[in-house]
Amino acid sequence: MPVNTFIRWDNVMDILTHYAENNSFMETFKHTANNEKVNLCMQNEFIRDCLEKWLDDPKFNDSLKNSTKSKETRLVANEEFKMNRLELCCKLYTKAAQFAPFKSIESALAFSNRSAMYLRLNKYQECLKDIDTSLNILENSDINEQEVNKGQLIVKLLKRKIECLMALKQFKTAKTNLENLLELSKNVYKILLDDKFIKKCKVLSDPDKISNNADIVKNANETLTEDLIKKKLRTNKIFLPFKSPKLKLCYSEAKGKHFLASTKIEYGELLIFENPFAFVLLPEYYNSFCYNCCVPLKYYSIPCDNCCTILFCGYKCLQEAKSSYHRWECKQGTSIFKCIGIAHLALRLALETYEGTSNYNHVYNLVTHIDDLKSLEIFQYSLTATLLLIYLQKKTDFFQNHPNLKMDFVGNELLHHMTRLVCNGNAISTHMLSDYDSGSFTSIIDESQPRIGTAIFPTSSLLNHSCDPNIFSSNILKYVVIKASRDISKGEEITNCYGPNFRRMKLVDRQSSLKEQYHFDCKCYICMDPQRDDMLFKIIEGLVCLSCHNEISATLSDLDVKDSVYCGLCRVRFRTLDYKRGLLKADKTYNKGMKQLEARNYLNAKCNFAESLRLYTLVLNQKNCNIPKCEDSIAKSYALAGDFENCYTYLDRSFEAIEDRFGKNSLEVAYELDKMTDIMVNNLDMRNDRNLIRKALRHVRRSMEIFDANLSAWDIPYSESGIANIKHKENLLLQFLEGRFEI
Repeated sequence: MPVNTFIRWDNVMDILTHYAENNSFMETFKHTANNEKVNLCMQNEFIRDCLEKWLDDPKFNDSLKNSTKSKETRLVANEEFKMNRLELCCKLYTKAAQFAPFKSIESALAFSNRSAMYLRLNKYQECLKDIDTSLNILENSDINEQEVNKGQLIVKLLKRKIECLMALKQFKTAKTNLENLLELSKNVYKILLDDKFIKKCKVLSDPDKISNNADIVKNANETLTEDLIKKKLRTNKIFLPFKSPKLKLCYSEAKGKHFLASTKIEYGELLIFENPFAFVLLPEYYNSFCYNCCVPLKYYSIPCDNCCTILFCGYKCLQEAKSSYHRWECKQGTSIFKCIGIAHLALRLALETYEGTSNYNHVYNLVTHIDDLKSLEIFQYSLTATLLLIYLQKKTDFFQNHPNLKMDFVGNELLHHMTRLVCNGNAISTHMLSDYDSGSFTSIIDESQPRIGTAIFPTSSLLNHSCDPNIFSSNILKYVVIKASRDISKGEEITNCYGPNFRRMKLVDRQSSLKEQYHFDCKCYICMDPQRDDMLFKIIEGLVCLSCHNEISATLSDLDVKDSVYCGLCRVRFRTLDYKRGLLKADKTYNKGMKQLEARNYLNAKCNFAESLRLYTLVLNQKNCNIPKCEDSIAKSYALAGDFENCYTYLDRSFEAIEDRFGKNSLEVAYELDKMTDIMVNNLDMRNDRNLIRKALRHVRRSMEIFDANLSAWDIPYSESGIANIKHKENLLLQFLEGRFEI
């Protein structure tokens, strides 16, 4: 393996697969018992040597601390500060803190500079945290005075701290800090305080400001954190995993373990609320969400002490991670795990298990389907398990800390965990919009929301699949929330969807996908009724006659398998080539519009989208998925150009098609209603139209009802900005109705 050339993990597996298939090893592997396969790979000198060399690749040192990179990043941030790009500066100073070695001068400077950005952004609590972190490093570490004037920096930080405390009206604490600062500046560091700062602090001499009472700390709206969730659970006397008493666990040969409704379940009822047994954050979200609890990291975050890859929401999560799984994943591990996909969760599952978690049996009993896998699949899973085993042996002190664990046992467990996860792994997703704060206007006709992590939820994993499920699964941070998506009759099975949903995928594709990954033939009611299954796609893929423009029975899919299509009204047959040419022209025009939109040429974009809509309607019916997509893009162009009236017109036109496509109680409908009411509230002319105001109010309340029915659990907030925005719109609309137009 060349020293300076990194080889992707997929390519390493290809090399080892080629080796195994061209030697007697693969035949030996096929006839080896499953619980000995990883041990067999470990014993093979060629395989082990390749895996060890790959793990030693210098690229994985990218996740180690690096003072030079920290300084370079901080200096780049300093230049951005001159351009007043404060939010970008925050991100760059965070990156500088990630690169900085623990309790180093670079770490102190990164936190100090970031605190200055927080002060500029009026993020006072975040500013205070960074000031205290930087002061702690400066006061408790040996700092080279040639690198930085320690006294000057401490004085600057204390001045900033006093400004924050005064902004928060914590005058008593501010006065105490001022007294400390005066003592240090005069008698220790011999630094004079500037007159401007002294004048600003005169307020602290006011006896009315400084009373004997403790500072009043404003208790803002509760921020969604894991601690808040635990507090709400304690208040409601809920013990996890929560399972509704209306769920009855049953077993049959055909279905295995599954849940039935022991009595009627109403739409929106909470059925399961569960903490993951183990989960991992996807690498592309390492800088966006807390590695330990999945809290969004919009502003404040802290890095790991020993690697520069991940972030935490605070010291509590950092310590929890360091004291359990992350102690074995840190340093080069965070770079390695970016390359191996779901295998990272298999390792995390093993680590959580060996820490003595009590409900491991629930995980151990989940199906693996290992006996249904092809030899090549098992071989590649075994290679990955072997890689993880060597990683634990060579890169960590895991086996020294677990002397009773045998390597072959751990290897076998890793292999079985991977095969469990293929069938039982669950996504951790974000479901509420996060664009209110940025003021962006984004398309919400999406088929899914971002998956930020993968988890194992033992109770939820017992739900069988249906292509038309009767539950909706969402996440509040890393917790899964499962609610009834419609009324469920007594004795009816509670079903989830494993991915292939009849609203998004055709029968043949669903069956193929489920068979390949989960090894069963789906026999849900929608799969057993092909005609009903086809009805939806005849709508969302429907065509019109090229002559009379009425709907015909053919769909977009028919264009790929037939030479012609037939109109029953005109009794005329048309070449599919003519439809394809029309669609190609419409697609090209639409793509031109997207390029104009990206270039912020909103008028040109709107014209392109309008022309593509005209071209689409020549060949497609009004509810074909391309029509609302095009109308949504026209609406977006109008919104970005500030023309909210025309924007609303096009959103309203596409709404019925979205309801038909995704269902009246779907989140897609709620998102669309939310977006429509954003536009309606911004349309000043609507304030004189009481009928339009009432319509907007109905939309607002309906969107909130859908969000609550699908996402809520007790009184735990499932979103902050999203809920606040909807409630704000409701209040505004009520003011409009009362004739009070102030915002």
